[in-house]
Amino acid sequence: LFQLIGVHFEASQAASPVAAFTSRFPWLLANIAGGIAAAFLSGLYQAELEKAVALALFVPVVLALAESVAIQSVSIALQRLHGRQPTLAAIVGALRHESLTGIMLGGASAAVIALVALAWLGHRTVAVALLGGITGGVTCAALIGVAMPNILRLFAREPQVAAGPVALAATDMVTLVMYFSLARFLLS
Repeated sequence: LFQLIGVHFEASQAASPVAAFTSRFPWLLANIAGGIAAAFLSGLYQAELEKAVALALFVPVVLALAESVAIQSVSIALQRLHGRQPTLAAIVGALRHESLTGIMLGGASAAVIALVALAWLGHRTVAVALLGGITGGVTCAALIGVAMPNILRLFAREPQVAAGPVALAATDMVTLVMYFSLARFLLS
């Protein structure tokens, strides 16, 4: 469990709190920067949010679904890597597999949320934005999640600590852009 979230159990037991902080905090800056960027990014879509305030109600679930799939994909990629150097064939195969999985996870999750939104609010535009935004965001999240550990390993970085925070920040950006851009298109 520790390895899946980016901490080696032995290292967490032996490392001093200062050493643990030093190795982990720089990667949390990716989340901090991602959160601030997400706030600014949402501001770019203020007109859409004003036209359909209901879009804002679903931002937490849109991001939570994409982030959950991203961290699942990171965990799977870390298990596959387990100390090995990635090959191009292995990366392409993993991306193909995760993209199909992401489409299915995203489509199923999006259908549930869009139906809830439609039944609750009766707002078709919001339901369609949720359907497309979640499906696209979750699919991209799966790809980002499986790619990030492999990319970090190729650049001789430790993916166990870095992949999660970087993948989540990237996932948030991509998912918000997809969700709000689709809403912009539908509302125009």
